[in-house]
This record gives sequence, C-alpha cells and structure tokens, in this order.
Amino acid sequence: MQPLIFKSYPKLNIFLKIIGRRSDRFHLLSSRFVLAKGALFDTISIESSSTGFVLEGEFGCKLESNTIYKAKCAIKELAQNKYKDSHLAACIESLKICVQKRIPEGAGLGGGSANAASFVHAVCNLYHISLDTQDYAYIAQRCGADVAFFLHRYESANVGGIGEEVIAFKETLPEFEIFTPQILCSTPAVYKAYATHTTNFSPLPTQWLNTKSTQILQSHTLQELNDLYISACYVAPELESLRKDLGSGWFFSGSGSSFFRPKP
Repeated sequence: MQPLIFKSYPKLNIFLKIIGRRSDRFHLLSSRFVLAKGALFDTISIESSSTGFVLEGEFGCKLESNTIYKAKCAIKELAQNKYKDSHLAACIESLKICVQKRIPEGAGLGGGSANAASFVHAVCNLYHISLDTQDYAYIAQRCGADVAFFLHRYESANVGGIGEEVIAFKETLPEFEIFTPQILCSTPAVYKAYATHTTNFSPLPTQWLNTKSTQILQSHTLQELNDLYISACYVAPELESLRKDLGSGWFFSGSGSSFFRPKP
C-alpha cells in the first residue's frame, strides 16, 4: 500500500457562549466553528504496518490518551459490534500513522480533534466504508466532542451541546491570521476557572446563529464574543497584556491561547 498523505486543518471559534451546564457538570455551549484552511496545518501519512498499529508524532500525551488512537479504537468497535466486519477490524490494527505536528497544543485550535477526524476519513477512503451520523456521534463521544465538527467536514457550523450538535452554516469565509503565543491553556483549567468566577450563564445568541461570521467579527469585541477569555486570563494572566499589544480587531479561539483575525 502506498502511503496516503493529507493535511489536517485547525478550527476557530467566531463566538463561544456558555449557556448552561448539564447534570454531569459539563458546560453547554453555543458556538460558531469555522475551518481555518491556511498556512497552519498538520500533515498525516498512513501506510500499512507489519508490526501492528503504530502511531508516530510529537504528542504531549500517552498513546491511550491520543485522539487518533481513540478514533482507531472507536472505528474498530463499530466494525466489530455494528457492522460485524472482522476483516476491517484487523486492517485497522495493521496501520502506521505518522503525524507532523504544526498546530500547537493547548491553543484553542482543535488540532487533536482535527487529527482524529482526518484519520477516520482516511480509513473510510482506504477501505471504502461509509459512516452515518450515529457513527460520527459514537466516535466523537469516545474521542472528544470537538471531533464531531471535523467529522462532518463543514467549513462553517453552529455547534451546541458540549460540541456534539453540529449544524452546517453556509457562508464564504475569509482567510484568517492566527497568532499563538508560547502559552499552553489547559481546557479543564479554563473551564474550572469559569465555574469558579462566573455566576450567570449567557443567553442563547439566537441572532448570531443566523449571521455571517465576518459581520459578527466586525460588530463585536473579543470579550463580547468569547465567554472563556476572562477565565483563560485567570489561568494565564499574560494573555491580557498580549491582547492589548495586538490591538483591536483580534479575537480569541476556544479556551485559548490563540488569537485570530481576518487577514487585512
């Protein structure tokens, strides 16, 4: 089998509002995710392996915590339990995946989630399988809710729940400039700071759900659009001085630490 090589792009959050919390204490969000197809991407190659499943790359976690590994396990479970395809399950265990990481971790760009979804799509292409929406939900549940956005391959979408509710939004996106400082923002730490310092949830941003991303960015500030920014500043106080140095027109993605803007 010839190596299959492809790019894995990050996401940006045009807005991110925390609108409630589930009984299991996971926060509910309403957000616009967009795919940032630009100069920043990870490169992934897949080829056959004679020594079992191999995953290579500079990852900041153990193998069992890697989103690609989790996606592999989820597809194998679907192959065995839903599709009764033992051959596919065996094939998945005979792959070598190499990832050249350029999307920073702890940056609010969903790099790990993008990698997992790219791996799933590659497996589908290799073995000519078609997954449905229920399969996407199953995989996202095991890999991380943000994976759902990347699995659907939308360039823009309104995202709800804890990230698993994905509705396509039709629009033409600009190119984006992304600035990621040398600051790793732990998503759990930022949400913990949010829970500690915030007493009221935001209302559902109904109007924004029907407004183009460029219009939203033109008419609102970073602080208005991202409910997690202040919480991220509790975790990494230097973010606020960076925001001031960048000046107006920059926005904040996810739980940080990346800032972005439409290219001038």
